[in-house]
Amino acid sequence: MSVLGYNKKAFTMIELVMVIAIVGILAAAGSSVMIYLTQNMSYIPNQLNMDMTAQDALNIMVEGDSQAKGMRFAKSVTSKGNNQLIFNNQDGHSIEYRLDTGQGKLYRSIDGGSENLMPYYQGAGITIEGVGGNIFTYYDAAEAEANNAANVRRIEIALACRTGTGSFDEWEGRAQQLTSITVKKME
Repeated sequence: MSVLGYNKKAFTMIELVMVIAIVGILAAAGSSVMIYLTQNMSYIPNQLNMDMTAQDALNIMVEGDSQAKGMRFAKSVTSKGNNQLIFNNQDGHSIEYRLDTGQGKLYRSIDGGSENLMPYYQGAGITIEGVGGNIFTYYDAAEAEANNAANVRRIEIALACRTGTGSFDEWEGRAQQLTSITVKKME
């Protein structure tokens, strides 16, 4: 029996309020971590997919594949544009790369044949675009921008792949790839 004549067998109101406040603080911190982890679970696969798509497109353009050799094996440039390139490779094939800016798709044509999507697995919702609006920039032997296709000695390729807007806040991915190819004039 206590001094005042009753036993204390319950929590006080202040103790309950303090426990609820502590649990609320922990729940708020935990929920922000959960939101971040959930967003990353969606964003990281999208980002990796964009990295792979951009790298594969660039590899096919530079090195080629089983169908035709790429720009590294260019013998001469026959036509140039900001988003289109036609060149002859060492095997005598005429290769055309064309970026459809309206659709956000990259195509390749061999010897004037049908255009094929590059990379072939590029799905819906993936957009390929030139960095700064142009995928190709051409330079002559003096490293000035080339005026005509016959003077091209170096080609800079800058492409970006994205899903949607490519924004992390919208859980979408974006990747940019940049490389340069020297055109060795061979006869």
